[in-house]
Amino acid sequence: MRLVRKADTSRRVFALPQSSVNRDVKRVKGNLRYPYSTQRIGIAGNEFVLQDYVKTISFSGSYTTAVALCWANQQPRLQKDYAQGLNNQYLGPETGTLFSYGPAIAALEYDGIANGYDKNGQLVPKGSGNGRAANAYNNGILRTGMNISNDFLLKTTYLPFTGNPWTLGLKVGREDDKSIIRPNNNREQKFGLDLEHKKRDLRITLSYDDVSDHFDYSNRNGLLNRAYQYSLLTPPSFENAQGTMIGNSQRSYSIGADNPLFLLQDQDNGFRRHSRNANIKIENKTGPFSYTIVSTYQHDDTKSTEVYAAGTTGFPNGSMVQRYQKDNRLLTRGNVKYEAPLLFDGNFKNSVELNYNYSNMHTDIRYQDIGPDYRYKRNAHEPNLTYLGQYDLYPYTFMLKLSDQGYASNTTNRQNFWLPGGAIVLMKNIYIRYHGTLSIALSSHFNQFNSELPIQQSQAALNLLNYTSSTLSKFSPIKEADYYSRLQPIHHMEWDVELDAVYRKFRMTVSYYQRQTDHDVVPVISNDNIQLKNIAAYINKGLEITFTQFDIPIFHGAGRFNNRLSFSTNRHYITSVAEGYNYTPTAGLSDVHTALVVGAPSNVIVGSAYLRDANHQIVTDANGQAIVDPQLKVIGNPNPKFYLALTNYLSYGAFELGATWQWKNGGEKWNGTAAMLDYYGRSANSAIQRKAENSPRTPVAENYIQRADFLLLNNISLSVKRSFKGYVNNFKLTGFLRNLLLWTPYKGVDPSQSILDQGQTSGLDLFNLPATTTAGIEATISF
Repeated sequence: MRLVRKADTSRRVFALPQSSVNRDVKRVKGNLRYPYSTQRIGIAGNEFVLQDYVKTISFSGSYTTAVALCWANQQPRLQKDYAQGLNNQYLGPETGTLFSYGPAIAALEYDGIANGYDKNGQLVPKGSGNGRAANAYNNGILRTGMNISNDFLLKTTYLPFTGNPWTLGLKVGREDDKSIIRPNNNREQKFGLDLEHKKRDLRITLSYDDVSDHFDYSNRNGLLNRAYQYSLLTPPSFENAQGTMIGNSQRSYSIGADNPLFLLQDQDNGFRRHSRNANIKIENKTGPFSYTIVSTYQHDDTKSTEVYAAGTTGFPNGSMVQRYQKDNRLLTRGNVKYEAPLLFDGNFKNSVELNYNYSNMHTDIRYQDIGPDYRYKRNAHEPNLTYLGQYDLYPYTFMLKLSDQGYASNTTNRQNFWLPGGAIVLMKNIYIRYHGTLSIALSSHFNQFNSELPIQQSQAALNLLNYTSSTLSKFSPIKEADYYSRLQPIHHMEWDVELDAVYRKFRMTVSYYQRQTDHDVVPVISNDNIQLKNIAAYINKGLEITFTQFDIPIFHGAGRFNNRLSFSTNRHYITSVAEGYNYTPTAGLSDVHTALVVGAPSNVIVGSAYLRDANHQIVTDANGQAIVDPQLKVIGNPNPKFYLALTNYLSYGAFELGATWQWKNGGEKWNGTAAMLDYYGRSANSAIQRKAENSPRTPVAENYIQRADFLLLNNISLSVKRSFKGYVNNFKLTGFLRNLLLWTPYKGVDPSQSILDQGQTSGLDLFNLPATTTAGIEATISF
């Protein structure tokens, strides 16, 4: 939409009289009232016409709305045939039995006398009750979720006589998410403004963003995982939905277990986050000099309320944790660049660039009425000086980059301003007669830099290492890292070599890289406190190969076909660990976790294993039973051998079709969920083994290491797009499916899920929440 004032249109300024002089020489003379408003000068015959910028106000924008349904994809298989009990004997909820090794449900019936545990009565052997067959209840807490999102963007541009435009942008949005766990609902609201002004070589941009998130439940303490856990462990002979209370006590299948619906009752749980971001950006280019200044202020307020009602397993008197976190960050980035005059007939160009990053960060964490307050502050300075030279001698191009950067911070005990780096690039264009040009680039980069752990990143999840699989019900993360100071900076030194070839509509890139990291900071538990220590060094080697086909004409030129195939492999090994810290746990539980082990891949899985002799044979006792090693051992490697991804895109007329595939080869995972389901008699596997095993056997972690390969159809979408003349420019309608198909040998939820959504726990599964498959439709109107 464009509004124009009629008085501001082009106008004739003056005309010269006819003469031989004026026919040969034409010059503009006169006192122009708006010298910067002249866009161009035209000559029509003997007339000079000044074409001014037209004063305009234009509006553009878009509105996008989307609706999607989601449901849990792969889940553990459960048995529905056997009742609560042990050794084929029925032991009801009043006995406190946690196991489902009772008789077949088909062999039971109700006595007809209603009680607090079941309205149909107590289960008795068939033929001794009222004749009503026992039910096999479904205690699942998952549902079909729904996500609705709306986003509106409006851009207003004002162009004055001077030709220096002003642009004002407004964006608002809202997303409502009804998750697959009932009754968990989440909401996000966002608002943003940005103002931009251009004046010749100067551009100034101001922006502000405000985002607020609301979750019905905080999962920081694993509440949702816990509810999912007990929904799986509840015996099929007991129904959680019949009530959550018996008198003043929790109604559950055992005094040592929870009713998931009792956990999810409204107990004022919740998670709130409010983020505000203000930004100013100034850019200018004058001749060979240019500079950019960006300053950003970020403020985040987070509140997490975690409540367990009285009577919850592990918290007989109840528990309430209120955690507050405030993050304030001032980030400033400056850039000055000088481009030297061209040399050697314009074939050689070089430039010098200085970058400077400054950050001032404050994080305050407080647990109301619990423990100390945690306050972290960091001021960091990161200068970087770069020289870039390029020489063109057809068909060759040679580039050289030299750089040095520094890092200084008040939270490190060492400042470093000598971290040199560089790059060499050689490019050649080879003309192939009748077929086009083959462009080849060979490059190598060397880089060094220092870093630190972000102070706003909580380390509270490490509290999980204080618990075992059997004591997990008492988990409550109420401690943070003691400090982020007095540490050496993490030093990274990386090198790579890359070959890039482009021929017509095909491109291939091959890259090999290697990174050495020293003085890595690892959070550890010491005297029941979380402390950060420089204890590890590791090396990371990898190969990446990408093949791209772009804009291949099909259907006689009416359509286009694009493909991208990428292969990546990564080898990550621990080269050294500080004395006394080998086998340091990095995440998980005290009895099964990932750890730093010298000479092993990063984050290998450590847990219980069988005792083996010198020939690696399992040692047995006098009764022929395998003996469990009293020491924890490395039992698995979660790191994959390689990833392979394929992206396909097809367009024909107004239609677009896209699909993304991903294959992860290699990597292992500890299936603690299967271990617990087997132990308590709730897995489908335990039902198959029922004739041989009618009572629980303590699981050994080694037995539950499983392959975690997968092939995933990650995304498929079909779009139709129409263009219009008038106020509406475009309309696009897209249908999409995400995480549609998953093939994996892993016998649990999607192997990419992690414990409590923690980092570095990709190799651990203990009632991890299932991933979702999503189907939806999205519509966008542009004007």
